[in-house]
Amino acid sequence: MTSTRISRAGWAVATMVALGLLVGCGSSSGSGHDSAAAKAKKAHSQVSTDPAERSPADMVAGVSAAKAGPPIALKFELREPPQAGQLLDVDVAIVSDSPGINRVYGRFQGGEGLEVVDGGELPPVAKPAQGSVIRHVLRVLPKQDGIFTVSATVAVDVADDSITRTYSIPVIVGDGLPDETAKTEVAAGPAAPGTAAVKTH
Repeated sequence: MTSTRISRAGWAVATMVALGLLVGCGSSSGSGHDSAAAKAKKAHSQVSTDPAERSPADMVAGVSAAKAGPPIALKFELREPPQAGQLLDVDVAIVSDSPGINRVYGRFQGGEGLEVVDGGELPPVAKPAQGSVIRHVLRVLPKQDGIFTVSATVAVDVADDSITRTYSIPVIVGDGLPDETAKTEVAAGPAAPGTAAVKTH
C-alpha cells in the first residue's frame, strides 16, 4: 500500500478551501465541535492491507462547517497520491453513531477540476446498527494540479424526521497551490521537531 506524505501547511490550505465552500453553500445547521483543521489532520500510520478493513479510527474525518456529531460520522482516505489525469479511489466510511436510524443514503459531487466518475450515489442502507460502518468507494478524476474538494451530502432518516449532514473531502493534486502553501508555511512557522506529517494511504 502506497503512503503519501502531505505537508501540514498544504493540508491546512485544503481545509480552509473546503470550509470556504461549505460556508458559501450553507451546510447543515449546528454549532462547531472540534476545529476543522484538527479533524483534517487526524491520521495514523498503521495501514491495513485491505482498504475495506481499514478502521475508521485510523481514517481522516470529513471537513464540516457545522457540528458533525450524531447520528453519523464520516471518515475518508485516499488510496494513492492524487495526480492530474489519473483515476483515484477514495475510501469512505460512514459510522452509525446513534440508535434508531431507519435509513442512511447520500450523494457525492466533485467541484471544478475534480470529476466523480463512479460511486456518486450512496445507495440506501436500512436500519444500520449503532456503531456499524457503511463502506463506500469513490472514483474521482483530477483534471489538473491544485486543491479540490468532493462534497458529501448524507441524509439520515430517524423516526419521523430526516437529518442531513454535509461534509467536504479535500484532495491535494500534484503540487497543490505552491504560492498559497508557501504563505501558509510562513504564517504557521516551522513544524515542531518530531512532528509527523499527515499521511494518506
